[in-house]
Amino acid sequence: MNKKIDGSLVSEILYEELNKYLKAKQQLPTVVDISIGEDFGAKTYSKRKEKIITSKTKIKFISKHFDNITVEQLKEYIIRLNEDETITGIMLQLPLPSNLKEKEREILDTINPKKDIDGLTSKSIRNLRKNQNTLVPCTALGIETLLKVYDISLKSKRIAILNRSNIVGKPLEQLMLTKKAIPIVCHSKTKDLKEITKESDIVVVAINKQEYITEDFIKEKAIVIDVGVHKNKDGKIVGDVDFKDVYDKVSLITPPIGSVGPMTICMFAYNAVKCIYKTQVDKVLKRGIKRAKKEIKRGEFCE
Repeated sequence: MNKKIDGSLVSEILYEELNKYLKAKQQLPTVVDISIGEDFGAKTYSKRKEKIITSKTKIKFISKHFDNITVEQLKEYIIRLNEDETITGIMLQLPLPSNLKEKEREILDTINPKKDIDGLTSKSIRNLRKNQNTLVPCTALGIETLLKVYDISLKSKRIAILNRSNIVGKPLEQLMLTKKAIPIVCHSKTKDLKEITKESDIVVVAINKQEYITEDFIKEKAIVIDVGVHKNKDGKIVGDVDFKDVYDKVSLITPPIGSVGPMTICMFAYNAVKCIYKTQVDKVLKRGIKRAKKEIKRGEFCE
Protein backbone atom coordinates (compact mmCIF):
# COMPACT_ATOMS: atom_id res chain seq x y z
CA MET A 1 0.00 0.00 0.00
CA ASN A 2 1.25 3.48 -0.90
CA LYS A 3 1.25 5.59 2.25
CA LYS A 4 2.55 8.77 0.64
CA ILE A 5 0.26 11.80 0.60
CA ASP A 6 0.58 13.14 -2.94
CA GLY A 7 0.43 16.92 -2.74
CA SER A 8 1.81 17.27 -6.27
CA LEU A 9 -1.14 15.42 -7.81
CA VAL A 10 -3.66 17.29 -5.67
CA SER A 11 -2.15 20.67 -6.51
CA GLU A 12 -2.23 19.92 -10.27
CA ILE A 13 -5.97 19.29 -10.08
CA LEU A 14 -6.53 22.44 -8.02
CA TYR A 15 -4.55 24.55 -10.52
CA GLU A 16 -6.74 23.25 -13.35
CA GLU A 17 -9.89 24.34 -11.50
CA LEU A 18 -8.40 27.75 -10.68
CA ASN A 19 -7.36 28.36 -14.28
CA LYS A 20 -10.84 27.42 -15.53
CA TYR A 21 -12.26 30.04 -13.19
CA LEU A 22 -9.77 32.73 -14.24
CA LYS A 23 -10.47 32.22 -17.95
CA ALA A 24 -13.70 34.14 -17.59
CA LYS A 25 -12.19 36.99 -15.56
CA GLN A 26 -10.92 40.25 -16.98
CA GLN A 27 -8.78 41.19 -13.98
CA LEU A 28 -5.95 38.80 -13.16
CA PRO A 29 -3.91 38.97 -9.95
CA THR A 30 -0.57 40.75 -9.80
CA VAL A 31 1.34 39.79 -6.69
CA VAL A 32 4.60 40.85 -5.09
CA ASP A 33 6.55 38.25 -3.14
CA ILE A 34 9.10 39.80 -0.76
CA SER A 35 12.02 37.75 0.55
CA ILE A 36 14.90 38.92 2.73
CA GLY A 37 18.21 37.33 3.74
CA GLU A 38 19.68 33.87 3.28
CA ASP A 39 17.42 31.35 5.09
CA PHE A 40 17.65 28.06 3.09
CA GLY A 41 14.02 27.01 3.52
CA ALA A 42 12.70 30.49 2.71
CA LYS A 43 14.93 30.86 -0.36
CA THR A 44 13.96 27.41 -1.64
CA TYR A 45 10.27 28.19 -1.18
CA SER A 46 10.53 31.61 -2.88
CA LYS A 47 12.30 30.24 -5.96
CA ARG A 48 9.90 27.31 -6.37
CA LYS A 49 6.93 29.58 -5.80
CA GLU A 50 7.93 31.91 -8.62
CA LYS A 51 8.65 29.04 -11.02
CA ILE A 52 5.40 27.22 -10.31
CA ILE A 53 3.06 30.21 -10.12
CA THR A 54 4.31 31.64 -13.42
CA SER A 55 4.20 28.29 -15.23
CA LYS A 56 0.91 26.93 -13.90
CA THR A 57 -1.33 29.98 -13.46
CA LYS A 58 -2.32 33.26 -15.06
CA ILE A 59 -1.10 35.19 -12.01
CA LYS A 60 1.56 37.84 -12.61
CA PHE A 61 4.32 37.16 -10.07
CA ILE A 62 6.84 39.84 -9.09
CA SER A 63 9.71 38.55 -6.96
CA LYS A 64 11.51 41.13 -4.83
CA HIS A 65 14.54 40.00 -2.81
CA PHE A 66 16.53 42.14 -0.39
CA ASP A 67 19.86 40.97 0.98
CA ASN A 68 19.61 43.64 3.68
CA ILE A 69 16.94 46.18 4.56
CA THR A 70 15.92 48.21 7.62
CA VAL A 71 12.51 48.08 9.27
CA GLU A 72 11.61 51.56 8.05
CA GLN A 73 12.75 50.84 4.49
CA LEU A 74 10.70 47.65 4.39
CA LYS A 75 7.59 49.36 5.76
CA GLU A 76 7.95 52.16 3.22
CA TYR A 77 8.23 49.62 0.40
CA ILE A 78 5.10 47.77 1.58
CA ILE A 79 3.15 51.06 1.86
CA ARG A 80 4.03 51.84 -1.77
CA LEU A 81 2.68 48.43 -2.78
CA ASN A 82 -0.50 49.05 -0.78
CA GLU A 83 -1.05 52.31 -2.66
CA ASP A 84 -0.33 50.77 -6.08
CA GLU A 85 -3.72 49.77 -7.54
CA THR A 86 -2.06 47.45 -10.06
CA ILE A 87 -0.75 45.26 -7.20
CA THR A 88 -3.51 42.99 -5.88
CA GLY A 89 -1.55 40.84 -3.42
CA ILE A 90 1.50 41.06 -1.16
CA MET A 91 3.40 38.29 0.62
CA LEU A 92 6.31 38.74 3.01
CA GLN A 93 8.39 35.57 3.25
CA LEU A 94 9.05 34.38 6.82
CA PRO A 95 11.20 33.88 8.85
CA LEU A 96 12.60 37.39 8.82
CA PRO A 97 16.32 37.97 9.50
CA SER A 98 17.34 38.74 13.08
CA ASN A 99 17.54 42.51 12.56
CA LEU A 100 13.83 42.59 11.61
CA LYS A 101 12.49 39.83 13.86
CA GLU A 102 11.56 42.04 16.82
CA LYS A 103 9.37 44.21 14.59
CA GLU A 104 7.73 41.33 12.70
CA ARG A 105 4.19 42.10 13.89
CA GLU A 106 4.57 45.81 13.09
CA ILE A 107 5.92 45.00 9.63
CA LEU A 108 3.20 42.47 8.82
CA ASP A 109 0.48 44.87 9.94
CA THR A 110 1.77 47.38 7.41
CA ILE A 111 0.30 45.13 4.68
CA ASN A 112 -3.20 46.08 3.57
CA PRO A 113 -5.40 43.18 4.86
CA LYS A 114 -7.17 43.08 1.47
CA LYS A 115 -3.81 42.26 -0.16
CA ASP A 116 -2.61 39.94 2.63
CA ILE A 117 -2.00 36.74 0.64
CA ASP A 118 -0.60 34.75 3.57
CA GLY A 119 -3.25 35.82 6.09
CA LEU A 120 -0.71 37.19 8.57
CA THR A 121 -2.03 40.65 9.43
CA SER A 122 -3.66 41.05 12.85
CA LYS A 123 -7.04 41.55 11.16
CA SER A 124 -6.75 38.27 9.22
CA ILE A 125 -5.70 36.43 12.39
CA ARG A 126 -8.65 37.86 14.37
CA ASN A 127 -11.07 36.86 11.63
CA LEU A 128 -9.73 33.30 11.65
CA ARG A 129 -10.10 33.07 15.43
CA LYS A 130 -13.71 34.23 15.09
CA ASN A 131 -14.27 31.56 12.42
CA GLN A 132 -15.03 34.27 9.86
CA ASN A 133 -14.22 33.86 6.19
CA THR A 134 -10.74 35.25 5.70
CA LEU A 135 -7.37 34.72 4.03
CA VAL A 136 -5.67 31.81 5.82
CA PRO A 137 -1.86 31.28 5.94
CA CYS A 138 -0.92 29.18 2.92
CA THR A 139 0.87 26.31 4.68
CA ALA A 140 -1.92 25.76 7.22
CA LEU A 141 -4.55 25.96 4.48
CA GLY A 142 -2.55 23.52 2.35
CA ILE A 143 -2.39 21.00 5.19
CA GLU A 144 -6.11 21.30 5.89
CA THR A 145 -6.85 20.84 2.17
CA LEU A 146 -4.72 17.68 1.96
CA LEU A 147 -6.55 16.21 4.95
CA LYS A 148 -9.89 16.95 3.22
CA VAL A 149 -8.77 15.36 -0.05
CA TYR A 150 -7.63 12.20 1.74
CA ASP A 151 -11.01 12.07 3.52
CA ILE A 152 -9.44 12.12 6.98
CA SER A 153 -12.07 12.66 9.64
CA LEU A 154 -10.84 15.16 12.20
CA LYS A 155 -13.69 15.05 14.70
CA SER A 156 -12.36 14.08 18.17
CA LYS A 157 -8.92 13.28 16.72
CA ARG A 158 -5.89 14.21 18.81
CA ILE A 159 -3.56 16.35 16.70
CA ALA A 160 -0.06 17.24 17.88
CA ILE A 161 1.17 20.40 16.12
CA LEU A 162 4.91 20.82 16.64
CA ASN A 163 5.04 24.50 15.84
CA ARG A 164 3.51 27.65 17.30
CA SER A 165 4.27 30.15 14.52
CA ASN A 166 1.76 32.43 12.83
CA ILE A 167 2.24 30.62 9.51
CA VAL A 168 1.74 27.02 10.67
CA GLY A 169 0.95 26.21 14.29
CA LYS A 170 -1.47 28.92 15.36
CA PRO A 171 -3.66 29.05 12.23
CA LEU A 172 -3.67 25.26 11.94
CA GLU A 173 -4.86 25.00 15.53
CA GLN A 174 -7.79 27.30 14.70
CA LEU A 175 -8.66 25.33 11.57
CA MET A 176 -8.58 22.05 13.48
CA LEU A 177 -10.79 23.44 16.25
CA THR A 178 -13.45 24.32 13.66
CA LYS A 179 -13.41 20.63 12.65
CA LYS A 180 -13.98 19.59 16.31
CA ALA A 181 -10.54 18.05 16.56
CA ILE A 182 -8.37 18.20 19.69
CA PRO A 183 -5.21 20.07 18.70
CA ILE A 184 -2.22 20.35 21.03
CA VAL A 185 0.30 23.01 20.04
CA CYS A 186 3.85 22.12 21.10
CA HIS A 187 7.11 24.07 21.01
CA SER A 188 10.75 23.86 22.11
CA LYS A 189 9.86 24.11 25.81
CA THR A 190 7.08 21.52 25.75
CA LYS A 191 7.67 18.81 28.34
CA ASP A 192 7.21 15.13 27.50
CA LEU A 193 6.95 15.83 23.77
CA LYS A 194 7.40 12.19 22.85
CA GLU A 195 4.53 11.15 25.11
CA ILE A 196 2.25 13.73 23.49
CA THR A 197 3.08 12.69 19.92
CA LYS A 198 2.78 8.96 20.73
CA GLU A 199 -0.81 9.55 21.86
CA SER A 200 -1.74 11.61 18.80
CA ASP A 201 -3.70 10.42 15.77
CA ILE A 202 -2.13 13.10 13.57
CA VAL A 203 1.30 14.68 14.04
CA VAL A 204 2.22 17.88 12.18
CA VAL A 205 5.93 18.66 12.38
CA ALA A 206 7.52 22.04 11.63
CA ILE A 207 10.38 22.34 14.12
CA ASN A 208 13.29 23.06 11.76
CA LYS A 209 15.31 20.11 13.07
CA GLN A 210 16.62 17.74 10.43
CA GLU A 211 15.06 14.24 10.70
CA TYR A 212 14.40 14.80 14.41
CA ILE A 213 11.17 12.82 14.59
CA THR A 214 11.79 9.06 14.52
CA GLU A 215 9.47 6.08 14.80
CA ASP A 216 9.57 6.11 18.62
CA PHE A 217 7.71 9.47 18.56
CA ILE A 218 4.81 8.05 16.53
CA LYS A 219 1.99 5.72 17.47
CA GLU A 220 0.94 2.85 15.23
CA LYS A 221 -1.18 3.91 12.22
CA ALA A 222 -0.80 7.64 12.91
CA ILE A 223 -0.84 10.23 10.12
CA VAL A 224 2.29 12.37 9.83
CA ILE A 225 2.50 15.75 8.10
CA ASP A 226 6.09 16.98 7.69
CA VAL A 227 6.58 20.67 6.88
CA GLY A 228 10.37 20.74 7.31
CA VAL A 229 12.79 21.24 4.41
CA HIS A 230 16.55 20.69 4.81
CA LYS A 231 19.53 19.75 2.71
CA ASN A 232 21.54 17.01 4.46
CA LYS A 233 25.30 16.45 4.27
CA ASP A 234 24.84 14.38 1.09
CA GLY A 235 22.92 17.20 -0.60
CA LYS A 236 19.61 15.35 -0.35
CA ILE A 237 16.39 17.13 0.63
CA VAL A 238 15.01 15.73 3.88
CA GLY A 239 12.38 16.83 6.39
CA ASP A 240 11.93 17.22 10.12
CA VAL A 241 10.75 13.59 10.15
CA ASP A 242 13.00 10.61 9.46
CA PHE A 243 10.82 9.39 6.58
CA LYS A 244 12.32 5.91 6.19
CA ASP A 245 12.33 5.28 9.92
CA VAL A 246 8.64 6.06 10.47
CA TYR A 247 7.21 4.83 7.15
CA ASP A 248 6.30 1.28 8.23
CA LYS A 249 4.57 2.54 11.36
CA VAL A 250 2.27 5.21 9.90
CA SER A 251 -0.94 4.97 7.89
CA LEU A 252 -0.21 8.09 5.82
CA ILE A 253 2.76 10.44 5.56
CA THR A 254 3.90 13.43 3.53
CA PRO A 255 7.31 12.88 1.87
CA PRO A 256 9.94 15.66 2.12
CA ILE A 257 9.38 16.53 -1.56
CA GLY A 258 6.06 16.64 -3.40
CA SER A 259 3.51 17.16 -0.67
CA VAL A 260 3.26 20.10 1.73
CA GLY A 261 5.49 22.33 -0.44
CA PRO A 262 3.38 22.08 -3.62
CA MET A 263 0.19 22.55 -1.61
CA THR A 264 1.52 25.66 0.12
CA ILE A 265 2.34 27.23 -3.25
CA CYS A 266 -1.04 26.18 -4.64
CA MET A 267 -2.80 27.86 -1.72
CA PHE A 268 -0.72 30.97 -2.43
CA ALA A 269 -2.32 30.99 -5.88
CA TYR A 270 -5.83 30.53 -4.46
CA ASN A 271 -5.31 33.28 -1.88
CA ALA A 272 -3.91 35.59 -4.57
CA VAL A 273 -7.13 35.17 -6.53
CA LYS A 274 -9.23 35.44 -3.37
CA CYS A 275 -7.71 38.89 -2.71
CA ILE A 276 -9.75 40.02 -5.73
CA TYR A 277 -12.72 37.68 -5.96
CA LYS A 278 -13.34 36.90 -2.28
CA THR A 279 -15.64 33.97 -1.37
CA GLN A 280 -16.19 32.95 -5.02
CA VAL A 281 -12.76 31.31 -4.81
CA ASP A 282 -13.86 29.08 -1.92
CA LYS A 283 -16.33 27.41 -4.30
CA VAL A 284 -13.54 26.83 -6.83
CA LEU A 285 -11.44 25.17 -4.13
CA LYS A 286 -14.34 22.93 -3.09
CA ARG A 287 -14.76 21.75 -6.69
CA GLY A 288 -11.04 21.00 -6.90
CA ILE A 289 -11.09 19.04 -3.64
CA LYS A 290 -14.01 16.97 -4.89
CA ARG A 291 -12.14 16.13 -8.11
CA ALA A 292 -8.92 15.36 -6.25
CA LYS A 293 -10.73 12.99 -3.88
CA LYS A 294 -11.93 10.95 -6.86
CA GLU A 295 -8.42 10.82 -8.34
CA ILE A 296 -6.86 9.68 -5.05
CA LYS A 297 -9.50 6.97 -4.56
CA ARG A 298 -9.01 5.79 -8.14
CA GLY A 299 -5.28 5.52 -7.51
CA GLU A 300 -5.80 3.53 -4.33
CA PHE A 301 -8.11 1.15 -6.19
CA CYS A 302 -5.52 0.58 -8.92
CA GLU A 303 -2.75 -0.45 -6.55
